[in-house]
Amino acid sequence: MKKNAADLPRRYPGLKPFERSQSAVFHGRRDDIQRLANLILRERLVVLFSKSGIGKTSLLQAGVAPELERQDYTPVFLRPDKTNEPLLETMTAVLAAHPQVGGRDTTGERAGERQTLWEQMKRLEFDLNGLPAMPVLVFDQFEEVFTLAHTDESRNRFLAELADLANETMPESLRSSLLRRFQEGDLDVATMQWWEKQPELRVVLSIRSDFLHLIDGMSARIPGILRNRYQLQPLDREKARIAIVQPALAEGGFLSLPFEYSDAALEGMIDFLAGHHAADTDIDADNVQIVKKKDEIETVNLQIVCQDIEEKIIDDQKPECFEVTPEFYGGQQGLNLSIRNFYNNQLLLFPKAYVERILNKTQQKTFVSEQDKMLTTRTADELYAQAQRLIEESLITSGNRRNSVVDDTLLDEHGVTPDFLDTLVDKSRLLRKEPRLDDFYYEISHDTLLPAIIESRNNRREFEKANREKIEYEKRLSEEATRREEVEEQLKTSMRQRKLARKVAITSIFALVIALVALAFAGYFLRDYLRSARSQLTQAELNVSNEIYDAATQDYQELIENPRRSWILRNTPPYKDVAEEILKVQQLQVQYDSLEKHMQQSDSLSFLRDYAGALHAFRDAQMALLQYKVMNYQLSTQTDSGRIWRVDSMRIEQKHLDLTRRIINLRETMVRNFEISQRNFEVFKEARVWGQAIRNLEKMQRLLPKEPEDMEVLRKALVLNESPAAFVERELRNARRMLGQ
Repeated sequence: MKKNAADLPRRYPGLKPFERSQSAVFHGRRDDIQRLANLILRERLVVLFSKSGIGKTSLLQAGVAPELERQDYTPVFLRPDKTNEPLLETMTAVLAAHPQVGGRDTTGERAGERQTLWEQMKRLEFDLNGLPAMPVLVFDQFEEVFTLAHTDESRNRFLAELADLANETMPESLRSSLLRRFQEGDLDVATMQWWEKQPELRVVLSIRSDFLHLIDGMSARIPGILRNRYQLQPLDREKARIAIVQPALAEGGFLSLPFEYSDAALEGMIDFLAGHHAADTDIDADNVQIVKKKDEIETVNLQIVCQDIEEKIIDDQKPECFEVTPEFYGGQQGLNLSIRNFYNNQLLLFPKAYVERILNKTQQKTFVSEQDKMLTTRTADELYAQAQRLIEESLITSGNRRNSVVDDTLLDEHGVTPDFLDTLVDKSRLLRKEPRLDDFYYEISHDTLLPAIIESRNNRREFEKANREKIEYEKRLSEEATRREEVEEQLKTSMRQRKLARKVAITSIFALVIALVALAFAGYFLRDYLRSARSQLTQAELNVSNEIYDAATQDYQELIENPRRSWILRNTPPYKDVAEEILKVQQLQVQYDSLEKHMQQSDSLSFLRDYAGALHAFRDAQMALLQYKVMNYQLSTQTDSGRIWRVDSMRIEQKHLDLTRRIINLRETMVRNFEISQRNFEVFKEARVWGQAIRNLEKMQRLLPKEPEDMEVLRKALVLNESPAAFVERELRNARRMLGQ
């Protein structure tokens, strides 16, 4: 990109949201604009929510705002991101200074008394193009009311006054004051009638999905707050096509001339953004494989790719009507490069963003943990490396897929803090944060980032491996030099001894020959004896590898009972202490027996149709298998050529696959039986045969799994909005009540 082009307008904003001035190139959201605008025009309070990176801010600023203005409504954008003063003071100051404020009603002014938000909105008069307009208060990124360092007092005051506006309720303190003055004769009837009229306005709260529960928590203040909500979904293929094509064709003052995309280029870009080609990506010898996703395209990733293409058009000075082809952007490899550059650039910017976050909290005198203080003393390179390792080692599975990890695990394993993680979410856009039960889970923000992250991880591992090998090589060189000096000293000593030995050599030659002959015979028998001992040990190790523990234990026991063989194996390479070996094998056998016990228990419970108990036993089997696998790793030997597994690792992996299949099959059986009982219950409920209905509900109750994960699988399969346990319990209470009547 040319330096003199840095500040000129682009068609695609990249990571930044679209602004009001960019509405001409904001495309792909026509239906969302119309539906959301109509909802705002119709309802006093609307909640807009979506996952991070879907484009809420862009939709409001570049899409909905122009549509509202055409209907004589004027959007007023407010953001609760300043914590250096109370929320209400910040909001009222922005409102008073808004350019669309054309006047102020002074009816019944109360000298010396603080204006509430309700009163301010009643007095302010908004204009649009010289005509009266109704204000729409748009609170963007509303989650910052709860997540930033606002004091409880500031937050509660703001929410209380916002509730008055949303509920169309005059603040109680104001009402009491006005009634007192009216009774005292200070106010006339006309002024009281003016006060009773509610401010004409609309309120929009825009919030991320993972914080939607905070909005629900406001229902005590604003009943039905989520009644008028709008969820912004990712782009589908057709909307993504429009969002890519239309900005490129727009005329106007852009640095790039209008250009087009070929059909092949569009299909390639959309497939890539939807994750359809990710599974075929070969990064290196690791054979990367990523599960295909449905056609859901996040706006952030689309803008990153399109901005990269536009910058290339600008740099190459392409003429008007230039057609973008897959060859121009480098095919899937080129798209991967765009995301890879984004990943690398965001990682480079992370240390500064994190340090600034902690500095702002410090300046605002809000709580900063000791861990954050310690982390911010590190260099940018150290913070970069820490963030990189967290993403690449914890948030990618061994099968090169996205891994969702609970926050406590990341905090403990990497020594980071919630602010560290949230900077990777809010500023870097590399992670996504989702609430589940009582915890937050983090994962990589989108599958399109995976190839770049995997490539970075593999390159980093290779670099670290090369450094380790270099250190080990230098260590070996040092050790070899030390040994060489010792050998040279021994040679000097040996030369002196040889001179002395020559004097007696002739007289001892005959005795030496006899000794050599005897030694040869002894060596022959010793070699044969050693070979036999080694063979028996090898057979024992082979039995362990194949999990034939009883036979292996017998082989080891026979070696222990033969002291000579045990001594030879202990004192000749590769030095095996049989007594220690049998203890390790016995540890493995105990864990193996525990695993088999859980498997037999689960199979028995499955046969008895106790599916909940069987699934629980399978969980115990999974834990036993994991411990068995870890123990096998700990008791195996690492060599230069690889790890020598004590138990064949493929056998353990096969057990894992078999156990996973059993759990999946058992879940399907559980769901199928639950659905049958549920259908029967619905039939008897409709027929009001409550005894049979209760029996089917009790069957469903017995089928309920004990593990939350299995319960969630059952809930999704049944398409329930609540826990199956809660559903069954509620229906049981109702059925028993009806039976009693």
